[in-house]
Amino acid sequence: MQWKKASALSGHLDDKRILLAQAENELAILRTLNPYNVGSNEVLAEAVDKADLFPGWVTRVYPLPSSVEQAAFSNDVGSFVMNETRFSLSSHKSYGIAQPSKSMYRLNGLFPNRIKGRLQVGVEFYVKDHAIKASSESMAKISSCYARIDMNNKRVIDKKIHLMTRFKSEQVLTGSLELNKGLVPISAMLYCDSKSELNGSDIEVSISFRTPEQHNLTTSRYDIFHIYNPKKVVAQL
Repeated sequence: MQWKKASALSGHLDDKRILLAQAENELAILRTLNPYNVGSNEVLAEAVDKADLFPGWVTRVYPLPSSVEQAAFSNDVGSFVMNETRFSLSSHKSYGIAQPSKSMYRLNGLFPNRIKGRLQVGVEFYVKDHAIKASSESMAKISSCYARIDMNNKRVIDKKIHLMTRFKSEQVLTGSLELNKGLVPISAMLYCDSKSELNGSDIEVSISFRTPEQHNLTTSRYDIFHIYNPKKVVAQL
């Protein structure tokens, strides 16, 4: 009887080890995955035909850079897939990434452009309600944040903005570019600098789009996709 119990426990532990290994393998793939910096939409489309696409950004978390120029030289501290339409710059904590609230995010994905023409892209920064309430009986707090959006190898947004509780708690940055139909690579860099008086949980971000047939910027969970099984396509990219 004891042998059976030990055998069952061993099998249970083996199953857990297999699941853990699979999860670690997927995270390892996400850490190294960067198939979006390709210039040819035809090459990308051919590769995507052999892969599975799922909604969400491949999101990497970095320590805050000392400057925009230094942002490209640091190593990430964790990766996760984010499929929220509005997120804070400390969302990584709910995915078990033990990085301080003040962090830089780099996002990669694929945008399915269904209509040829000019696409408008928007990045909106919000100060969350609890941060505004907390400052209502004290001095207003200021936060300096940076956003960069690259789409189809073109810089669409590249700007620093300032948010202030009680006075200027929302800001929208916009840019646009001409696109043909197809899956378009998109990347984003987002952070609020170290001198900001608000931390990551106080700042929320939303990335939105407006096609030629739309009147307003809109956001959806199905705006951005990622390659779920990249092993088959990385070599081709």
